[in-house]
Amino acid sequence: MTRWMRILCVMLCLCVLCGIAAVGASAASESFSFSLKLASAANCRSYGGNNISTFNPQNADKDRGSYESGTVEVTNNGTSSTIHLKERKNFKNAYYLLLPFTMTVKVPAYTCYKVTLSYDIKLQRNANGESWYVMEWTDNTDGAAYKRTYSANNADASGGICRLHSSAKSACTGSGTVELTFDNLNGSAQKSMTREYAIFVGNSKSNSLLESYHHQLETTFTLSKKSCTTTKTVRLNANGGKVSPASKVVTCGSTYGTLPTPTRTGYDFDGWYTRESSGTKVTANTSVGTDPPTTLYAHWKGKTYTVTFDANGGTVGMKSRTATYGSEYPALPAPTREGYSFDGWYTQKTGGTKVDENTTVTTAANHTLYAHWHLTPALAPYNVKLEMDETGVYGKRIYHHVGYSSYDNHTKETTWYACDENGDNGIPITDENGDPTYPTTPTAGVHYYYVLVTATRKDNGLQASTKSNVVCVTVTKATPKITEPPTAAALDLAVGNTLAYSTLTGGTAKNNNARPSTNVAGRFVWKDDTVKPPRNGGRYAVVFQPDDTQNYETAETTAYVSVTCSHKFGAWSAGRRTCAVCGEEDVRTNTVTITWGELAYTYTDGAWNPATHDYDIGGGWAPNRKNGDVITVQNEGANEVRVRFQYTKADTAIGGNFANSDGDYIYSPIDLPVNRTKTVLLCLTGRPGKALNNAEIGSVTVRLEGGY
Repeated sequence: MTRWMRILCVMLCLCVLCGIAAVGASAASESFSFSLKLASAANCRSYGGNNISTFNPQNADKDRGSYESGTVEVTNNGTSSTIHLKERKNFKNAYYLLLPFTMTVKVPAYTCYKVTLSYDIKLQRNANGESWYVMEWTDNTDGAAYKRTYSANNADASGGICRLHSSAKSACTGSGTVELTFDNLNGSAQKSMTREYAIFVGNSKSNSLLESYHHQLETTFTLSKKSCTTTKTVRLNANGGKVSPASKVVTCGSTYGTLPTPTRTGYDFDGWYTRESSGTKVTANTSVGTDPPTTLYAHWKGKTYTVTFDANGGTVGMKSRTATYGSEYPALPAPTREGYSFDGWYTQKTGGTKVDENTTVTTAANHTLYAHWHLTPALAPYNVKLEMDETGVYGKRIYHHVGYSSYDNHTKETTWYACDENGDNGIPITDENGDPTYPTTPTAGVHYYYVLVTATRKDNGLQASTKSNVVCVTVTKATPKITEPPTAAALDLAVGNTLAYSTLTGGTAKNNNARPSTNVAGRFVWKDDTVKPPRNGGRYAVVFQPDDTQNYETAETTAYVSVTCSHKFGAWSAGRRTCAVCGEEDVRTNTVTITWGELAYTYTDGAWNPATHDYDIGGGWAPNRKNGDVITVQNEGANEVRVRFQYTKADTAIGGNFANSDGDYIYSPIDLPVNRTKTVLLCLTGRPGKALNNAEIGSVTVRLEGGY
């Protein structure tokens, strides 16, 4: 049999012995029992096995260690509570030695035990060497590290139980305990529980072979147990509130006893429950059982408060209602306010937080909600469309129609704008008083218009407007209608002989496109004022020139002109004169009555006048009768005349002169107005050369001048 086989037999024997002891104890009754079991020989010499993670193995050049036949002594006292392991002689090992084993514990139903595993270790080296060794015990179940305690006379700072230096000859000893809890309180049947452990002995430094070094390991394991205290700590979750204390220790199988009462703003405490929501209610008399919940949760009932509704300027039918704290608000009333839209209920009159049916009640008192409002916006008209005639004549009313749809409770106002073709730069259209109007009679030209329809709410005055489409209207100039031609002044050829000298007055031009028709301001002029009408006159073209040339064309009519001549006569000649302009001959007849005195005179010599050497003192000519020397001229005609008196001598010695009634001589013609009379005296001078007897001495001529 090879060395490997011998090692395997030893390890298998140890496993069998331990297993028999465990079975025997378990079969006797359903009571707590345990067994220790070494692993197979292969695992004994492994460097960690599949479940051991504590050690970091190092490489070796040769075989990593082996057992010689019969080198391990296993002693069991039959009570299954103590196992003694000892190497029989110095063991020539390789780099390290690893002894894994398993402890199996059986725990009855509804019980809990605390198990203490005590161990005593003795490690002795019988040869000199320069390396040291470390021996350590560990629990490697599922990779877990359990609490362990130990004492040693040569403890290693790294946590090993003891360490052998090359100079040490005495044995290294140590002891320790591991406390494990096996809890089957919640189990309804006996439960087997297993823990894995390992003992490690090895060189912690050198990688060289250790054939010259020998050590001896001797270990005793002792197992003891005691019942667990069957109490548990139950956490108290106030579930939104406050509680003190926050936990309670309860005893399995007993009742909960007095539980603290938590508090929570806005809520009444409804009891402790096994779940955060729903669950089973737990009271002081509720049994803890064997598997109590780890946490109890406070349940609550929201308090009920009165919520008052302040319409804040409006009206509301429901004045108040109740609401439960922590729950959503019940259906809230809808207030009304003329001209306003309801924004919602708020916690403050101004500002605050909005509250609706989805809002959780968080005010732990009776409280008021306030209606918030905003002015209801005006609703703009829609389907706004402007229709107008595309063409027109100035003065004629342009058809238009503004169509739109609007909403009730609004007044509507239409404002017209003149704009550009894109509808920009709009200018409101107003009348002469500055009031808004519409383009009834646009001026001549191309115009663009749109309307702005504004809706004003009756309840709050807010406005909204809609702009119409842009329309184009082309207006042509109007041609005035001459309803009354002008009157042409007679053409006086003596002033001028062309139409330019005939003044046009009066006349009326109207715009019959307007309703009613309107007079058009302007003036009438001759179309060609260089025309020379004939003596008998005629009808000639007249042009009406409007003052407003932007909106009116000129118009034509005719006017009759009569031709006259105030004459430019030449001098009268024999009662006739000729007009130098028209050649008309003027014949004038004047009626003048001449009353002649007797014109008979007697000459008497006077005394000799030495101064004059003549007989003129007291002598001279004297009319034979009183007033016989008077000539009276009376103008009985239609024209003023000039009268010239002339004396023609028949006797050269006798002269004659004329004098007025004052005796003043008349040397020039006298003016004789119409219906006036002039009186002159014929005064004779000179001395006859011989005696005269009824002799003619001269003649008197009365001449009418000025054509005569």
